[in-house]
Amino acid sequence: MSGFMSRLGVVVSTVALAAYCLPAAAQGTDELWEITMKMEMPGMPMAIPPQVSKVCVAKGANDENFVPKQQGECKSVDSKRVGNKYTFRMVCDGKNKMTANGEITFKDGAYDGRMEMAGMMEGQPMNMNQTYAGKRVGTCTAPPKAK
Repeated sequence: MSGFMSRLGVVVSTVALAAYCLPAAAQGTDELWEITMKMEMPGMPMAIPPQVSKVCVAKGANDENFVPKQQGECKSVDSKRVGNKYTFRMVCDGKNKMTANGEITFKDGAYDGRMEMAGMMEGQPMNMNQTYAGKRVGTCTAPPKAK
């Protein structure tokens, strides 16, 4: 049971990191979004409560800025936008190798998305499904991009 709890702790930490991937600021010309993320793991005996966070996204940022970021060495390997729907595929290397497929549908200052992940976590097979919803709630000042 302790191995499961350790693995659960790593997953919860990953979700928390994803929920706070961009800092929110008070007011500015960029967009402040409120995002609710829910994670499910098949076979897990208890549900993880939804995580709600606010993030600041630079006005005019590309769709990839709305993809929940994962802990580790993850990168987008395929993505495309058709109409209001953005689909993506992500690969994570390093200790916890994973692949993820997802989609985001944008509509009137809001979006809904889902992501399915499969791979290894702490040496054990792991599958995880995330759903998320975001809505624009105000303005902020996004941090400058790293060079």
